[in-house]
Amino acid sequence: MMAGSSKWFQAIGLLSLLGTADIRCGEVPSIPLLVITDLRTIGDEVSVAEASAFSEFIRQQIETSGKYRVLSRSSMMAILKANAFPLPCYELPCFAAMGRLLGADQVLAGNLQRRGSTVDITLRLIDVQKVKFMNTVYRSSPSVPVEQLMGEWGLEIIGEAFHVDLKKLALETASHEALPTVGHTDATIPDSVKNKYPGMIYIPAGEVVMGSDEGDACEQPPHSVRVKAFYIGKFEVTNKEYEEFVRAAGRNPPFHWSGGVIPPGLENHPVTWVSYEDAEAYCAWCGARLPTEAEWERAAKDYQPRVYPWGDTFDSNRANTWEAGRGDTSPAGSYYQGASPFGVEDMAGNAFEWVAGFFEPYPGAQTHLEDYDKHLRVLRGGSWNFNAYYARATHRFARSGGEKGRSYGFRIAREP
Repeated sequence: MMAGSSKWFQAIGLLSLLGTADIRCGEVPSIPLLVITDLRTIGDEVSVAEASAFSEFIRQQIETSGKYRVLSRSSMMAILKANAFPLPCYELPCFAAMGRLLGADQVLAGNLQRRGSTVDITLRLIDVQKVKFMNTVYRSSPSVPVEQLMGEWGLEIIGEAFHVDLKKLALETASHEALPTVGHTDATIPDSVKNKYPGMIYIPAGEVVMGSDEGDACEQPPHSVRVKAFYIGKFEVTNKEYEEFVRAAGRNPPFHWSGGVIPPGLENHPVTWVSYEDAEAYCAWCGARLPTEAEWERAAKDYQPRVYPWGDTFDSNRANTWEAGRGDTSPAGSYYQGASPFGVEDMAGNAFEWVAGFFEPYPGAQTHLEDYDKHLRVLRGGSWNFNAYYARATHRFARSGGEKGRSYGFRIAREP
């Protein structure tokens, strides 16, 4: 017997022992088996506890409806752990493989995000055998407290996702006593501070763990840096914004602007083909500056040493990198689901971003690279024509400050 088959039968045996279904030999259950994964969180304004609580709320409600046999979370996790199933899942093939391992007919996946007072929920029902999405429900609503999320508003979303009559869902079965309190990381920051510069995001003073032991030698060693409060552009500087600078300051336009005119349709795309010197000149013209590496990395991931702005697993739906297959830059705001914990967008992919300072070793570095002595500058964040490796929040791309590239751009920073 093959090793993979052995693992499969172990999983089925464990499934039976856990009592998830009473299926006798030769019987075909009339009610499909459903697996509900924990909703993943986006940003820091929603807690993992809240997402887990809503996932459990869905399990309770769908089990009450009688439309499915629902695999409990403890059973699901025990089987996945016993078979060393790679978690977390973010892509359709992964969810389908999970469902096959668990013997499920369908899998529910999704995400939960809070943006200020707005709540966004996406639920996607997956057909395991056909490896396709059966139904996708997206809901966005302002001012949704936990009680409504686990109440009537949440029930409406569940009913729509599973095509279940709301009369079959029993609100009283849900326990509200243990539901988490949702906090907002920026609730204490006055609006006058947060909104001081339109189009910019206020990053409060705090720590950031820069670097990684998993990347290139120049990213090592990981070390904590205290960063003062600052503002950073929510988006990279666009062609339209840069055009104002070109005309007012008499600067040469980017290489690909034929006749000095922005290519049609690219007005809201990040400006590219700019050097470090070009970026610095733009910042000086508008009374701003380039962010430092430490500031850039803090804005990208907060204190948590995450791989990408949204988490540790790459998702091509969250960033315009080579994997996305666009073949060019994308308009600002196209990948809002890939925003950092602070809400800064396109910090992974779209255009590389020049940051202030020189390419130098981190404190405590064990390796001294030859490039450290060449007075190179640094680009961060990856781009549309480079793969996910370059889009990691810790990656450092060293280049000459005078070099211009088809994916080299920047974003601005300001003092409080």
